[in-house]
Amino acid sequence: MQFWIRESNIDGFRCDVAGEVPDAFWTKAIAELKTLKQNIIMLAEGDKPSLHKDGFDMSYAWEDFATMVKIAKGKRTATSLDSVINKNDTAFVKNKIRMYFTSNHDENSWNSADFGTMPGDIHAPFAVITQTIKNSVPLIYGGQEEPFLDSLKFFVKDTIIFGKYQREAFYKTLLNLRKDNAALAPNASYTKLASSNDAAIFAYARQTRNNKIVVITNLSAKPQTFTINNDIINGAADNVFENKKETVQSKTNITLKPWGYIVYKY
Repeated sequence: MQFWIRESNIDGFRCDVAGEVPDAFWTKAIAELKTLKQNIIMLAEGDKPSLHKDGFDMSYAWEDFATMVKIAKGKRTATSLDSVINKNDTAFVKNKIRMYFTSNHDENSWNSADFGTMPGDIHAPFAVITQTIKNSVPLIYGGQEEPFLDSLKFFVKDTIIFGKYQREAFYKTLLNLRKDNAALAPNASYTKLASSNDAAIFAYARQTRNNKIVVITNLSAKPQTFTINNDIINGAADNVFENKKETVQSKTNITLKPWGYIVYKY
């Protein structure tokens, strides 16, 4: 690992199956690597809280992903996401960064993510969450922008066929918003927004001093009409995906189609 820093000045390492390696090794290794390059980025393919104490900057949000898959299949309600986020806040060091995803190489190859786990329109609200939730960095797996509706094989050449780019505009909107708006920085504040139907509606606000983003998602297979009961949403806002200005008011009815979503920029 030191060789690649010295010879190639690489930006960082993604460490495979990091949670199965003893913490003592990572503590020593990462400390020594950072003497060579202080800002080296260390990503752990694992979700053990101790990995961040060892020196990793980011870790995979495996349990969050598994919860989203259960919600997509109708086996859990939206409130289960609150439970796993609260658990993370307790178990992990403060201001940890988790990598959120709706697919990755393991989940795609072994479990048909996301075309099988979150098929069609179901994928969208979860992808919005991966790009906007607190303490996060998002992963977009190869082919998701197409989308490529197949599993890529391990250990042999397997080709992603591009041509339609049906999700290109969707992902570009999210990525540009994340790049340009400080309210989506990992350390920007997070406020969970209670609704009149929290079993289906998962909503929250991200905020810095001069920027605010509100995300509202319907994590159910039924249309929902509901209210958001927090004045933090009040004001003039840009509906990011509809590309129009709206006046948003708490305790006013909002309707979302099955697996629908709204992102407001203030």
